[in-house]
Amino acid sequence: MLEKKKWYLPLLVVFVGIAQYAFVFVIGIGIYSTVHLQIQKGDGIYRTPEEGMRTKIARSYTGIERIEIEYAGTNSFDGSFPDVWFVIAKVWAASRSDGKALSKGYSNPGSFFLRVPEGWVHVPEGKFPEVIGLGSWIFGLSR
Repeated sequence: MLEKKKWYLPLLVVFVGIAQYAFVFVIGIGIYSTVHLQIQKGDGIYRTPEEGMRTKIARSYTGIERIEIEYAGTNSFDGSFPDVWFVIAKVWAASRSDGKALSKGYSNPGSFFLRVPEGWVHVPEGKFPEVIGLGSWIFGLSR
């Protein structure tokens, strides 16, 4: 007599596989976030995102005449992730530190800042600040 085929085994294999991938993904985000927040803390911790933006501008431009912060707030439309901010400024200066002139006499830099227990850190866009913010939220690294 043939043994009855266990119909639930393929479903169980798929479920276990998805659970393993999810676990590795979440742990990966946690490690990535922790490492990058430590690196960014070494570059400076600021009391506010606006202060961080002004410091970044002072390092990136020469002959600064005026700085206006045009926007400083959460990067999410509904404010659901208050620990990830985007700041946009308007800078009137002679030139950028790399020597390039400003085309209209001013520039509009924008940057991400993430909350850490000590204040705020600048996170370049290429380091995936939203991912770091998600990891920070999941693992409680921002408070």
